[in-house]
Amino acid sequence: MLPIEQIPSSTTQSLMIYISIVAILILVATIVRLKVEFLKKAFIPASLLAGIMGMILGPHMLKVIPADIMSSIGGLSGNMIVIVFAVMLLGVPKSNKSLKSQAKTLVPGVLQFYIHDFFQIGLVCIITALIFTPLFGTNPIFGSTFEIGFLGGHGTAGGMVTVFEELNWADGGDVAKTTATIGLLSGIFGGMALINFGVRKRYTKHLTVKADGNKAKEVFADNRPIGSSQTISNDVVETFAFHFGLIGISILIGWVIVWSSKTFLSFSIPLFPFAMIGGWLVNMVVQRTSLKDLVDRNVLLRIQGFALEILVTSAVASISIPVVFTYWKELLIGSIIVVAVTIWVFLWLSPRIFQNNWFEHGIMRYGAASGVAAVAYLLMRTCDPEMKSDAGSMYALSSTFMSPYIGGGLLTSAYPLIIVSWGVLNVGLFFTALSVVLILFLRFAGFWIKNPKLEQRSELANE
Repeated sequence: MLPIEQIPSSTTQSLMIYISIVAILILVATIVRLKVEFLKKAFIPASLLAGIMGMILGPHMLKVIPADIMSSIGGLSGNMIVIVFAVMLLGVPKSNKSLKSQAKTLVPGVLQFYIHDFFQIGLVCIITALIFTPLFGTNPIFGSTFEIGFLGGHGTAGGMVTVFEELNWADGGDVAKTTATIGLLSGIFGGMALINFGVRKRYTKHLTVKADGNKAKEVFADNRPIGSSQTISNDVVETFAFHFGLIGISILIGWVIVWSSKTFLSFSIPLFPFAMIGGWLVNMVVQRTSLKDLVDRNVLLRIQGFALEILVTSAVASISIPVVFTYWKELLIGSIIVVAVTIWVFLWLSPRIFQNNWFEHGIMRYGAASGVAAVAYLLMRTCDPEMKSDAGSMYALSSTFMSPYIGGGLLTSAYPLIIVSWGVLNVGLFFTALSVVLILFLRFAGFWIKNPKLEQRSELANE
């Protein structure tokens, strides 16, 4: 047996061992995911399954992986999220689309996502102020954890660990990782249930039969899709190395911003959202020079996807089970409220703001508000297999106005600090009221459908 407890904890070699442990978990989880029919039907990602395996092998259960090593593995998520965010706006070509011509769909889509976000932070802050803190002695910063976990995902939760520690609430990282796991599961299982409900009610426009995960192609033995292109000869440099260099510059720019803030303003901020700003700055330069011909967005997405798999696995595996038990009441109550309001915003608001394909547009934002963008696209492709609607393209276009700010962006990273500065009840009331204001804006600014037609198909759904 591998003497895992003998691995040194402060060398570059130990880092390679930690990544290798995570890689083995992902490999085993991938094989299990492909072979077990239930997991296939449930669309459980291999990285989530790998993280659960790591948690079982960890210090709180089977004790195969010692606590100090699991702590170091958990630290990988905080670093991987920096790579994930650095790629967000990097390599994105200039858009020739007219925003004005698509405003009727773009504006409601963007604002619905903000409504999801503000309800999640606002309502949880209110119940934290009125129930959790008085009755259970819960730290007021708990109010930020559901928005961080649900809309931000495991990456944001991992990246916020240091923020919680600096605010003297070390449990915050584990709580946020737990809410991210709850959000991911509610996004997948809840989303599939909503799609099948929509099929029966004829809310889906393009799907007429019950959604079935067995129909999804998961292994590409033939006709393999192109995941990336080689843009530079190997005689010069490996294409992935060149693209990783762009990511490195983006991260360094973000680090300079963080260092400057801490040095000159005595204000600590997380690195990952500013790595995204660095990527945006690098992209502005690249898109205006001949370097743009050397950049393949798909290569960057492959690197981002690799980092994301490590991120989710390490984040879930390192969740402290004792911390989860400590906050089980808050997590249970908060989950019920957040899931309920997320479903309500989807089913009630979507048909009132989207002129066409309301279910397809709404389910994407439900998926993103419950888990991550990958869940959003999974749900959309499930209810619109042939991509007949413009839900996917409109979501991609609207992400420019969402990702830099909420769901892991600048505002998300600032929520705990805002709670400390304003007070948790004030934050809850403000953002809940702001959600209502945005709904009223949609109502009176010409984006409202007074008599929405929920059914989008006239034929009966096949049972």
